Amino acid sequence: MKKLQITIFFISFLFLNTNLLFSQETATLKEIEFQSKVLNQKRPVYIYLPAEYDERDLVAYDVMYVFDAQHREIFDLVHSALNFITLEKKFIVVGISSPANEELEYYRNYDYLPKPINVPLEKYNTEKPNAENFGKYFSEELIQFVNNNYRTTNVNFLIGHSLSASFVLDKFLHNVDLFKGVICVSPNLRYDENRLANAFLKIDFNKPTENKFIFISQADEDITFGKTWMDANEKIKNFTEESENLGRYRIYFKNYPNYNHYSTVLPSISEGLQLLVEFISKNPYQLKNDFKEITIKVTVQNKNDEIFIAGNQESLGNWNPSKIQFKYISEKEREIVVKVKFPIEFKLTKGNWESELFTNQTGNMGRNIVINNLKTNILHLKIIE
Repeated sequence: MKKLQITIFFISFLFLNTNLLFSQETATLKEIEFQSKVLNQKRPVYIYLPAEYDERDLVAYDVMYVFDAQHREIFDLVHSALNFITLEKKFIVVGISSPANEELEYYRNYDYLPKPINVPLEKYNTEKPNAENFGKYFSEELIQFVNNNYRTTNVNFLIGHSLSASFVLDKFLHNVDLFKGVICVSPNLRYDENRLANAFLKIDFNKPTENKFIFISQADEDITFGKTWMDANEKIKNFTEESENLGRYRIYFKNYPNYNHYSTVLPSISEGLQLLVEFISKNPYQLKNDFKEITIKVTVQNKNDEIFIAGNQESLGNWNPSKIQFKYISEKEREIVVKVKFPIEFKLTKGNWESELFTNQTGNMGRNIVINNLKTNILHLKIIE
């Protein structure tokens, strides 16, 4: 009996310590019931927080909003694929559901189609189009909730499939300052007499103040839905290819003729996310207009350590690893006072990129520290092994 007790204790100890060792590497997935005043409905919302979100308790994250998350496969595909596509960049991923509600006689398509303006309602794709209100729920309620309850950079990306892809493209085109990019898998561009395709043709490529990303994919839609579906897609594809200057837009069209409307989700999401991550790496954060003076304090391990900061603006060295040095305060403390514009993005070094330093905010992979807000004017960092 004593041997059995020892064995059970050892297994329990090993299990508990394994959890302690690896708990920081585990992402968090939450499901909440969100009460929408606009829709007068409760909607399930999924929120994926990347590994180390709790440990890196000052770091802010870009947000990817995935629609049609009542199909968990799409939402799970996005947040899972991101971990294989990039080790450097992590995201908050929010899944937005459009479930059928038999009691209210309310169905998924109602969320994604606007009221028709070119065809009579009786000849339209759905009998109760409600995209206008669904859009308000998303923009005015849900985004605000996410920004208020989680650490975000206020940089938002949209992902949808089929009619939800139509919705996110329409939302993006009419709210270009609110979103930085969109992935549209097999969108329906032909509804209401090519209404969305025609809206695309009116893009002012030079209107945004920063670069924008659009990825649109199509499968064998002509076989599944008929030639007019592909005609609408070809209309905007040809328009983009014939435009001499796309200005602030980076637009990608991808065809997957060997996939159908549903199986194309896998290659489209994979390639779309890869292109999006590459786009993000080449397009830094747009800084706010106002300066804020902050003090950055660093606890070091060795009394002779010389510490430098390299970041995304002049006061942080413009990514020069040896330009901005911390002042010596004591054997264990270094400090600088700088005026910055948020969001700040930076790393610490000992004077060159071969000597990057890990801190309590870089995580195990030594990722960039991105901070969009501070409750006080003092930022505390600690050098770790």
